[in-house]
Amino acid sequence: MRFKTLLFDIDDTLLDFDANENQALARLFASLGIELTPQVKAEYKAFNQSLWKKLELGQISRDELMAHRFATFFKEHFNLNVGNELNKRYLGYLAEGHQEISGAKQLLQNLQLAGHELYVVTNGVKFVQEKRITDAKLRPYFKNIYISEEIGYQKPARQFFKHVFADIGKIDLDKTAIIGDSLSSDIKGAVNSGISSIWFNPKQVKATGITPNYQVTSLTEIEKIV
Repeated sequence: MRFKTLLFDIDDTLLDFDANENQALARLFASLGIELTPQVKAEYKAFNQSLWKKLELGQISRDELMAHRFATFFKEHFNLNVGNELNKRYLGYLAEGHQEISGAKQLLQNLQLAGHELYVVTNGVKFVQEKRITDAKLRPYFKNIYISEEIGYQKPARQFFKHVFADIGKIDLDKTAIIGDSLSSDIKGAVNSGISSIWFNPKQVKATGITPNYQVTSLTEIEKIV
């Protein structure tokens, strides 16, 4: 066994966030009677991702992100003044989505049976992530779930991982790896915290700036590494 402790990202690693987001946006726009065109959806996603990137870098707070993403977007694109209720409605829709990435549950079952200790490390909203993990029936495989909203820091911050390691207690960092799809939060977080990384890269994007220890294009490859 190369790695005893495995830290799993959730979005687009175990659960299909892209599909969840598309469904939530469709319901949100339908509730407002506004057509969600492919262009509008692409522009919203780009804007939202830019805000999450700023949050990762510590340039804005989580509360600022939640308060401004829909308010700013709808004002600029539709000249509509919307309050925080719209963000709450969207999060409610998002929490109902829990499509599994192919092979996720089988991988967790196999790793648990093999004696690995599994944890979730995710950036996101506590009630949304907990509901999605529970509804996908993934919760029993994890010893604990660590969510940025609850911790007060985002991946890739050292403080996020410091909290996780302290809470786990007895942990050998040389036998610990994070598994995730994001170079900027998961893989950089591994670099910042002194653990190994397995980059889940199904689209085979070229790595720039950050080098993972391992790279896989399907979840089934992970068992051979760990």
